[in-house]
Amino acid sequence: MNVRSALEYVPYFRGRLFVVHIAQELLAADELVDALLDVDALHEIGVRVVLVAEGGDTAALVRRAGTCELHAAEAELPLNAGEPATERVREIIERRQVAIVASGEMGRFDESSVSLAVSMGASKYICLCAEGVPCRSGQPIFAIPESEVSSCTDCSHAEVLHAAAAVCRRGIARVHMLDGKRRGVLLDELFSEEGVGTMVHNDSYREIRPLQEDDIPELLSMIGRCVVDEKLVPRTYESILADLRSYYVYTLDDTIVGCVAIYPYPEDSCAELGCLFIKKNYEGHGYGRAMCRMIEQKARDMGFEWLFAISQSAVSYFRDRLHYAQLSRSVLPVSRRQALEQSGRSSEVFGCRL
Repeated sequence: MNVRSALEYVPYFRGRLFVVHIAQELLAADELVDALLDVDALHEIGVRVVLVAEGGDTAALVRRAGTCELHAAEAELPLNAGEPATERVREIIERRQVAIVASGEMGRFDESSVSLAVSMGASKYICLCAEGVPCRSGQPIFAIPESEVSSCTDCSHAEVLHAAAAVCRRGIARVHMLDGKRRGVLLDELFSEEGVGTMVHNDSYREIRPLQEDDIPELLSMIGRCVVDEKLVPRTYESILADLRSYYVYTLDDTIVGCVAIYPYPEDSCAELGCLFIKKNYEGHGYGRAMCRMIEQKARDMGFEWLFAISQSAVSYFRDRLHYAQLSRSVLPVSRRQALEQSGRSSEVFGCRL
């Protein structure tokens, strides 16, 4: 876990309510101790937590919480007892303890547990699962918008994914499904942009947005190594600010992980796709492709006929991944061709018709 990135979440999480639903099979598992230690860490930074034991018995969970010296109290009634149980949970939370309560029902998303989360304004509903999480091609679906779940047919545990989307539609911004047998899974999921489980969300977790002036120092820092390695051309604060509307950033949880730019040449009815960059830890997830497709659409919306990119380090990406055609420098707008030749860089030119 990147400590610097993790610290950015602390003020965002403080005061929020997380409902953590624990599968019945995990209540007696040794790995649950790790999860409870994670809960204790969350509680220490000001997160309000409700631990829901699947089924009708909290005895095992209460014992484990005591072993971990968790500041917790048990709600005597299960959630399916209705309002008295909810009020007891609310009382425990308001006195700054972790609430432990039985759901009284079976299933990850039983009505009583979900209703509690909705009525108390939880920002996260987290399921610690015993039998795995939704995957595609053997890899966890790290994050998926609620609106896209209905079209996700090529994954495991599809019914669970649909149930999580239904919870999102009831007002819970983020629903997480985690492998409860993975040690440290809660902190690894919550304190990293990509996470380690599956999250269904109905907010702007992933977003491509215009660059803002306040983002420029972060952008310069992010691309700095590639500039030193001569994989990207040098840029300054002032040059980016002067052309601010050309730049876009890819964000995860409001953290910038990539960038791209579009430079129009209206007299030649074309535009350049430039400054394409994804942080190393976020490569291979399709973020670069998403930004390129967005720039292609921007160019279409501007009425241009074709788009080009110039690169000496991402030749295989543009040629083999995006399937852009390799072009002669002679097709470039005159001013851009002259700038490229003056730079002395051995860059290749790629392009696509729009």
